[in-house]
Amino acid sequence: MKIPALKFRVANKYFAVEMDKIKHFFDVEDVLRLPSLPPFVVGIVRYNNYVYPLISLKKAWGIEEEDSSTAVAMVYEDNDYAILIDEIIKIDDLEKKENFLIEVFEENGEIIGNLNLEFLNNIEIPTFKNIFNREKNKILEKKESFLLFKCKDEVLGIDTKILRKVEEYTGQDVFLLNDAVITLLPFSKIYKECSLKNILIIEKDKILGIIVDEIIDIALIEENEIVSGSGMLDRYFIYNNKEVKVFNNEYLEMKLEKYGVVIPKKQKKIFSDVVEILVLDIAGEKFAVKMSNILEIVDFDETYFNFTNENPHVKGILTTKEGATFILSLEKVLGKKIEISEDTKIIVLKDGVLKALLISGIKDLIYVEKEKIIYSQNDTYIGGVVIYNEEMIPLFNLHWPKGL
Repeated sequence: MKIPALKFRVANKYFAVEMDKIKHFFDVEDVLRLPSLPPFVVGIVRYNNYVYPLISLKKAWGIEEEDSSTAVAMVYEDNDYAILIDEIIKIDDLEKKENFLIEVFEENGEIIGNLNLEFLNNIEIPTFKNIFNREKNKILEKKESFLLFKCKDEVLGIDTKILRKVEEYTGQDVFLLNDAVITLLPFSKIYKECSLKNILIIEKDKILGIIVDEIIDIALIEENEIVSGSGMLDRYFIYNNKEVKVFNNEYLEMKLEKYGVVIPKKQKKIFSDVVEILVLDIAGEKFAVKMSNILEIVDFDETYFNFTNENPHVKGILTTKEGATFILSLEKVLGKKIEISEDTKIIVLKDGVLKALLISGIKDLIYVEKEKIIYSQNDTYIGGVVIYNEEMIPLFNLHWPKGL
């Protein structure tokens, strides 16, 4: 059976570890050295909010050779360890099998050892219950999604739970949505004067369009990173080193009640059962993903791509709070190259499996009726289509490539 695995080298020995046991790759900097530890336990090392015992396999095996500064954090027997290695060879699907009653990996006839850390089981060394191992699902449930837009020198946010649609503003005083006339309210009636470029449509018992400036991004923010306030801007958080002020949902609902129009009965179904869709730009092509499948939106960093790999669709690896995951690219199937710019991002996705996707940028946030999402029944990178304003937008298949 082939499974995704990391192949690496320690001295002249080659090993592989299943990807679902890998958490992070990092360069070791500060090490807390403690007395009374075995010589192969270099000390305690920290990476972001994670803490690990740092293990030297060379010292454990009596190899008189200096360790590198590269560490792989992994799970073994329900404990977390950081292991010093010399070289990451690649990440690929490897054949796992039993050979002489022990588990090994095989690649093109070559036997690769499945790293065995049994010698750690009976030794008193400190291990740590990193919070994201035990409570990752609880933490992910506490993420909030916000649409960010500009107003002069400020960055403002609106909770996507009260949004129903985002449209480009073309200068008209009213907007026609599925034969329903919607009142448009300049942003100065909500907050202050700014340029008018996009329409944010909010809806409850009534419906209203608010005209705002340039839309910047979609941000998924953990609840514990949001600071509560009061008034019409009742939440704050830091995004790309800038303060974001978030509008109070109740304040916007008051504006909706005052300026909005009642939704005709025949139109209510339009807004009663919709799916939030993020439209992506990938090398000039549009793709869609459901917001419910997005765990994180990460800025591009070239260090994520410093890993060799034989899978043509895998560009690198990214560490998330759920662990390490592949960064996929559609460049090969599209026959186009993604040009790196300030808009380039990585979308972290989950639908049973954890994956990340390299994109050129974010184009739009739309709301689509469930029946207008049509799913495919094949294993290609297209998981279906989203029908929006008579346009068909390919839905990215979160389970592509098969077996990864």
